[in-house]
Amino acid sequence: MRIPFEEVKAELYRLLMTRGCPEAHAEKVAHEMARNSLEGVYTHGINRFPRLMRNIDDGLIRLNAEPVTVSAFGALESMDGGMGLGVINAWVAMARAIALAQTHGVGMVALRNTNHWLRAATYGYQACDAGMAAICFTNTLPNMPTWGAVDPRLGNNPLVMAMPHSGGHVVLDMATSQFSYGALELAQLQGRHMPADAGFDAQGNLTRDPGAVIESRRILPTGAWKGAGLSLLLDLFAGCVSMGNTTLRVGRLPGDEHGLSQMFIAVHFHAIVPEDQADATVEETLANLRASKMDEHTQAIRWPGSRLAETREQNLREGIPVDDRVWATIRSLG
Repeated sequence: MRIPFEEVKAELYRLLMTRGCPEAHAEKVAHEMARNSLEGVYTHGINRFPRLMRNIDDGLIRLNAEPVTVSAFGALESMDGGMGLGVINAWVAMARAIALAQTHGVGMVALRNTNHWLRAATYGYQACDAGMAAICFTNTLPNMPTWGAVDPRLGNNPLVMAMPHSGGHVVLDMATSQFSYGALELAQLQGRHMPADAGFDAQGNLTRDPGAVIESRRILPTGAWKGAGLSLLLDLFAGCVSMGNTTLRVGRLPGDEHGLSQMFIAVHFHAIVPEDQADATVEETLANLRASKMDEHTQAIRWPGSRLAETREQNLREGIPVDDRVWATIRSLG
């Protein structure tokens, strides 16, 4: 089924308001979750809304909480999210990093005691719209074994790198696992296998079966041992600088994933680099990629963020594709 963007947003907003969510918070969360699905990130848009509502009902998310600054030194600040809505906390933290970068050239905000920020790329686009480059990352529950192990003690900690560009921002949004759990859940919902090995099954065999990987919790790190190492350092960086929870401590908290640590870095590089020159450099590089010779399985050369405008326009025109089972679950939450 396909549902118009404004109808999706209005229904999510209505349901959040039934839980006593502040109006401004409900508006922002509903808008971002609907926009995620509008732009093709279904796993962290409409599909995740029932889990968000369960976490609200379970008391893991404090709807009225606002992030507060707890320490600062020059371009570096630390904030406490008070277990508030992840989207609200992350948006405020990135906005503060942008403000710091306008003064210092670079702004870095460490955020602790927060919740899932939904689509990681959101905060890369937020910086790019302000004319800045960005690096952001978060830790997660323990959901990925380190290389050579079978029990999950790392998180598949998402990483964002973003570069502004007049022809469409270039934004990398990646988990440190080969596929995110959201992508596995979507594939399982649609009854399809992954296009490459996603992890190990219960018998220790590499598999493309999303259900087998979800059950075993042995998701494959991106780049094998390299992804495991990257996950560890992102976790330590976020946990230590924010003085918040590492993945180890997040895993010891009762209930679903909460109490996360995150980092937001904004770089005001246009203060020393003319905007038109930087834009030309990006366009030259992308034009070179477009000229690549495609293999027999490829229909178009893509890069991070290149499909956003096309997907957005199609879904605005035709409506957002929504699994009828997911929509029925959402409608029952009222």
